[in-house]
Amino acid sequence: MDKNGFTLVEILVSITIMALLSGILIIYGRNGERQLLLFRDQAKIINAILKAKTLALNTYSKEGAPCAYGIHFDSSKKEFRIFQDLDSSGSSQNCSNADGIYSSAPSPNSEDLNPPLVEILGKNLAFKEPLAATDIVFIPPDPKAIITPNPFPKTEINIEIIDQAGISKKIKINTFGQISAD
Repeated sequence: MDKNGFTLVEILVSITIMALLSGILIIYGRNGERQLLLFRDQAKIINAILKAKTLALNTYSKEGAPCAYGIHFDSSKKEFRIFQDLDSSGSSQNCSNADGIYSSAPSPNSEDLNPPLVEILGKNLAFKEPLAATDIVFIPPDPKAIITPNPFPKTEINIEIIDQAGISKKIKINTFGQISAD
């Protein structure tokens, strides 16, 4: 007797193996998608911090430039924005005395750039609480960072974003203005 086809057991085994492999691929694909969303938003935060630092350094010698640039994090709105900081009179005329303004917080005369540079975290992402910093300010000509709240005695803070599954990514920034990602 000739056998020209597959038995029922062989067909069931091959279908089961294909279903298992498909399930693994779907789960792996979703984890990869979460990782990509976290990496994208981590890169957006790093780019915003670097932009504030670059603005502070590039505009230092220009007439009428703000005293400092910084980035503000708002965990309730899941957003971060770049701002320019002015002296106590609301102008950029007396920046030489502005260092004292940043001893604990940016001055009340900070304002958004025009046009504002505001970024919002992805739909399923949030800042991990408690947020290590609400403001990071770069005062030219040094690229040192003033971090609010003050991280003393540490010189480094972590800004962490997290998704609904608990996967997180960290951005480290120190008071010398160096930025790294984990």
